[in-house]
Amino acid sequence: MDSYFQRQIQLPEIGTKGQQRLLDAKVLVVGAGGLGCPALMQLAACGVGHLSVVDFDVVELNNLHRQWLFSRSDLGKRKAEIAADLLNNQFAHVVAKSYNCELNGDLAIKLIRDADLVLDCTDNLSARYLIDDVCALLDKPWVHASVSKFNVQYALFLPGQGFSYRNLFPVPPNPLTVLGCNREGVLGVVPGLAGTLQANLALQHLLGFGGDGFKVHHLNTLSSEGYSIAVSPKPYSGPADISQLLTYDYSAFCNNFEKP
Repeated sequence: MDSYFQRQIQLPEIGTKGQQRLLDAKVLVVGAGGLGCPALMQLAACGVGHLSVVDFDVVELNNLHRQWLFSRSDLGKRKAEIAADLLNNQFAHVVAKSYNCELNGDLAIKLIRDADLVLDCTDNLSARYLIDDVCALLDKPWVHASVSKFNVQYALFLPGQGFSYRNLFPVPPNPLTVLGCNREGVLGVVPGLAGTLQANLALQHLLGFGGDGFKVHHLNTLSSEGYSIAVSPKPYSGPADISQLLTYDYSAFCNNFEKP
């Protein structure tokens, strides 16, 4: 392992202790699509030792231009299972597990409780609020990214310190304005950049030198211009406990965008 990660271990910010932290780390990645594929590959290649992948979808031909863990031979197969198998086969230090299902409250609690960090690589608003709420109640950090045409937004949320997605967006957006890649289209490199930026934030946090909490980052990939918005901590405003979360209707909440 020292030889494999030699170039990383040479960095004084990482060294052997930092590399061991990555090998010991447990990261949950929800979504194995355009964001999840590059994020998973970067995390595994840099030495994260334990990866859990959640995705209910199957590989389609129109996925392949941006979801690089898959090939034509994988068409019709479960994304999470293919991704986990590839990572296990390619990286000797990785233990990757797959969950071929949608994320629900029970599964989110089980997996997030055991994780050191969560990455939301979905384009599903209900799943995003669910991840945020579970992370808030269990005091777990998580990394968000989203793509709209040529624009990327990403952030490291620290719910236990007062920085959560729900506090940033207490009112969900009108679902008619959140079109996603399926309806808007996307240049393959853009979600690749977004997933890589997610992995970068995740690695910095796991290594203990990330300073990007309480900021939301934006990147316009057409102009290569970006900016960050500082956010003040706020009290958490979601379900009060696990029992409330398990009965919370996330679909209804995400369609209640007209009320504050």
